Amino acid sequence: MKNLLRPAFLLVLPFLAISIIPLAQGHPESSKRRQTSSETSRNDLRSANSTKTVVKVHDSAERTQIASPQQNNSITTTGAPSGTICGVESRAAHGQVAPNTNGGTLNPLAFANPTTVNASGRVAFNSQVDGSDRNQGVFVADSDGTISAIAIGCGGLGGGGDTTSMCGDASPIGGHFGGFFSENTVFTPDINDAGDVLFFCDVNGGDSRRALFLYQAASGQIVKVAAVGDPSPIGGTFGAVGPGSINNNGKVVFLASPEGETINSNLFMWDNGVVTKIAALGDPAPGGGTFSGLGTESFGFQDGTFIPTGPVPDINDSDQIAFRAIVSGGITGRGIVVRTGQVDEWYVKVPDPTPIGGTYLDMQAAAINNAGQIAFFADYHPTPDTINSGWFAGTPGNWRKVVVFFDPIDGGQCLGLAFSRNPMQTIDASGNVVFWANLDSNGTSDRLVLGLTDGNLLIAARRGDPTPIGGTFGSMDAWPAINGNIGTLNVATPGAQNGALSAHMAFNHCPSGTPTPSPTATPTATPGTTPTPTSTPSPTATPSVTPRPTPTPRTRPTPRSRPTPPG
Repeated sequence: MKNLLRPAFLLVLPFLAISIIPLAQGHPESSKRRQTSSETSRNDLRSANSTKTVVKVHDSAERTQIASPQQNNSITTTGAPSGTICGVESRAAHGQVAPNTNGGTLNPLAFANPTTVNASGRVAFNSQVDGSDRNQGVFVADSDGTISAIAIGCGGLGGGGDTTSMCGDASPIGGHFGGFFSENTVFTPDINDAGDVLFFCDVNGGDSRRALFLYQAASGQIVKVAAVGDPSPIGGTFGAVGPGSINNNGKVVFLASPEGETINSNLFMWDNGVVTKIAALGDPAPGGGTFSGLGTESFGFQDGTFIPTGPVPDINDSDQIAFRAIVSGGITGRGIVVRTGQVDEWYVKVPDPTPIGGTYLDMQAAAINNAGQIAFFADYHPTPDTINSGWFAGTPGNWRKVVVFFDPIDGGQCLGLAFSRNPMQTIDASGNVVFWANLDSNGTSDRLVLGLTDGNLLIAARRGDPTPIGGTFGSMDAWPAINGNIGTLNVATPGAQNGALSAHMAFNHCPSGTPTPSPTATPTATPGTTPTPTSTPSPTATPSVTPRPTPTPRTRPTPRSRPTPPG
């Protein structure tokens, strides 16, 4: 799988001094990528048994640590779960027809590209396309097997430096969609219950080189949310725009940074064409102090640009906004803030006590549901001298552990987990949390798990089990999402029908325990058309030139055939 992941970015800068978790330094999975961190690994904090655990930071980096098991916390609920996993369905598989691409076929690399899902079970995803000049785009797939194109691009992948390819769909800011960022979790498109899709891509020949866009299902049109060079509501212009999350009211929260900034970014909201500030560096934090870190992850690309990538904020249908914040001079160093109306509240912060004892050390992005409950990955101190990590969920005064390292899972032990990342919605309306886990520290025993509010764990999929399209589940993407009773599964499928190498799937959670009919393989979609967006005027901005690190020269990535991923 490592040999398949060759995106355009060269530098990964997820955790500089202001944001790195003070216990371990991420390391790239491939020697063809570099990751920079300013803090030294703290893996000298070892447990008695020195068992290695692995945290997936994003697709191309893992953080290895020696975690310490929580005392008296190795037993989970053993009663009957309140429900069952009652079916898995294929939504879109490698080799299926890619609509609006003149006969091309999907090459989704699903084990490295997650999906988001809405209440009807429709999933949204990025995919490369084989056999066509229109070789990439963002798509949606329904439970009935229908695959539709939202926007199609062409040429080199996003960030690769291709500025001349013009065979993509027309862009609402002029020119044509170019490269999508289709080999990286952090650029996953988001979808709401209305079918609106939020996506990010490069543009060739438009008013801006790169932008965040929103497909509005009611009109079939695509509008700009924010573009590089747009005026910022806090002054100046956006030097870089990043991904975001959308709610069912069509409001978008996203990352953007000013000209000249290559690491830190601020948080903004788009509502019907108007961009406003959520929070910026230097703003007052609840309880005192000021925000010193909000968006603290950034990717550098082959074309010399940088994109803020996380932690992405989340927004629910009551317009509550959840975001991770780092603070200087306040009552805490970091934590998760939830804004309700115009009031910011620390939902959880360092060094609050965890629901299983000990105190929190750090938190990642939090997903928020319509009940105001959040789910997040965190590091914590079981004792002052030991460290462990896991998932937690709830609201202030009503927290629960979902899973932590060394908990029993499916006859084994939890040794692999992943950072929480938006826009993948990890908590459903009832408070159940979906997560990826591994039962060995080498990443070869994947499980997709639903952590129920009653403390039980339901296994949605196991590596090696048969899939609904034949073959077996191979390596799984570590960032599932859930909406209602439908969760996502993005997985390699060795041995599947028609030579499908990977597929985007969905599992069904039946809380009543009533099984549903066995799912059948998703039929091949027929080519369709996507309404061409009407271009809307957009102010042309000339960004000031700022020095940027010179990336190592490398040939521009081009679509190519790919070997079978590992089983």
